[in-house]
Amino acid sequence: MKFYKIPFIWLIIPFITGIVFIDYFNISLLNSTFLLVSSFTLLLVLFSTKRAFNYTVVNFTILFSTIYFTGNLLMSYQLKNKFPDSSESNLNKYKNYTGEIIESSNTISGYQKCLVRCRTSNFQSKNTKTSTKLIFIHPNNSNKIVENSQVVFYAKFQKIKNIGYPGEFDSEYFWHNKGIGEIAFIDTNNIKAISSKNQNIPLPTKIRITLFNILKNSLGGQELALANALILGERSLLTNETTQNFSNTGAMHILAVSGLHIGILLQLLLFILSLWRKQLSKTNATLFSLSLLWLYAIITGFSPSVVRSVVMFTFIFLGSLRGKENSEINILALSALLLLCWNPFYIYDIGFQLSYTAMLGIYLFYPFLKKQCSSRYKWLQIIIDGTMVGVAAQITTLPLTLYYFHQFPNYFIITNIALMAFSFIILLLGLLLFSFYWVPMLNTLIGLILQKTMYLMLEIVSFISKLPFSIANGFSITKTTIILLYISIFSLLFSLIYKRKKMMYLSLIGGLLIGLVIFQARIENHKTNITYCHNSYPNFKIIKHGRLNYFIFHSKNFSSNKTKRVMKDFNSVYPGKSILIPMENIFNPTK
Repeated sequence: MKFYKIPFIWLIIPFITGIVFIDYFNISLLNSTFLLVSSFTLLLVLFSTKRAFNYTVVNFTILFSTIYFTGNLLMSYQLKNKFPDSSESNLNKYKNYTGEIIESSNTISGYQKCLVRCRTSNFQSKNTKTSTKLIFIHPNNSNKIVENSQVVFYAKFQKIKNIGYPGEFDSEYFWHNKGIGEIAFIDTNNIKAISSKNQNIPLPTKIRITLFNILKNSLGGQELALANALILGERSLLTNETTQNFSNTGAMHILAVSGLHIGILLQLLLFILSLWRKQLSKTNATLFSLSLLWLYAIITGFSPSVVRSVVMFTFIFLGSLRGKENSEINILALSALLLLCWNPFYIYDIGFQLSYTAMLGIYLFYPFLKKQCSSRYKWLQIIIDGTMVGVAAQITTLPLTLYYFHQFPNYFIITNIALMAFSFIILLLGLLLFSFYWVPMLNTLIGLILQKTMYLMLEIVSFISKLPFSIANGFSITKTTIILLYISIFSLLFSLIYKRKKMMYLSLIGGLLIGLVIFQARIENHKTNITYCHNSYPNFKIIKHGRLNYFIFHSKNFSSNKTKRVMKDFNSVYPGKSILIPMENIFNPTK
């Protein structure tokens, strides 16, 4: 396909390469700037000549090099800006800090998790070190620290490091890609807000608190927690059991306000505005709906998943207004390019990767799948279309799902059909509740319907989660395997579109061989023998013998969230029957 028809598809490839390769080639900010300026100057000189377009290969090589060094420079700048002072001399020492709380949430274990933009303050000298973005966790208390509060605290920061047990969630990778590399645990007596809470709470936060209180008046328990997650994007009230049920059914994306919610919300707004189609044109209705989406993004606190989804759908729907066909993927690439220019770290964000690969799958595979399945009954066609959308998204997200979560939800088709319908109804009821909360009888009725809908949704997810063989776990694949899977998937698509039988057979054979390797590794993970212990963490030990997983902890930690997390993470990669053994029994066998 010609370059000018899909320019952003071609431009985003060297741009992402420039971002990613900064980890492999340690290039300083000064060198990145020099290389970009040199490449850009050469590009200008080349295109200023009369025969510039005669050298197609040279033109594209220099153009792609310029885009590559642009990505490289942006990532170098972000690394310098987000990690200005990471020397070991500044860690593991108690110091005074001042800063601003930019994000706050409660954990299930009773801690308040905060992100703080802070600087060190040395009261014995006039020097103040460069501000940076850090995370700290401290016990929950009655004097809760709220977002946007100015605080002063006394803490000892440490680098975020993984323990290293098999299947562990990569916290170091997760937080580093958000520009956060240090963590501190602070006692409640060592932190204090130094500004008025009411003065520092911005209007969007006040609106979000008001909306939560409206939900709280009508809902309770996990119904309130689920509504808070689905409508306002706050998951802190969800229990481990609820989260695990959604994970087992392949519906974790439901719990985060992401592409699915924004897409449903946009369609819902367009449907409501279509009732006034005589007064509002399609263009005006779309622009008004997008404006409301951005207002929604502001209210939810501009969380990365919401901003990412709103930006993506903004470009998609604005592009559709132009009336040009076959530009959806190009528009998708443009939205990704702009987001990566704003924050190159998004490329490592799991939500970013899943959102864009899912949309890519829908654009590429859904039209083909829809042609293969059709019905003359309208209600059945709606179900088929919804199913095919889920299948198309699952095809392109499958490699990432296996890599990050080591599991595959076997009943994802059933779950997606049911929960897409529930999400639509819940968002509609939520909008109605917020709109008519001031009408006494009506808000009670809407709240009751919403509560019953939430209860039914939780029961369905719990039922599917407990079905036999609901989840296949134990998958462990490498980055090389991911690349090979995507090559096989897209070559198969290409062969189907352009009817290349030889390529189709090669793609199927290649995909089958990769699948056999993955399943062989999975079988080995089920029955392998492992003994794990860590010198720095002597409080637990893991022994896997065939299909039995022995977790040796001190008995007082049996019910702790950390113990449950270790067991869950290990079992996701090395499935087996979990057996908890008190550590004191190992050292005192007579007990």
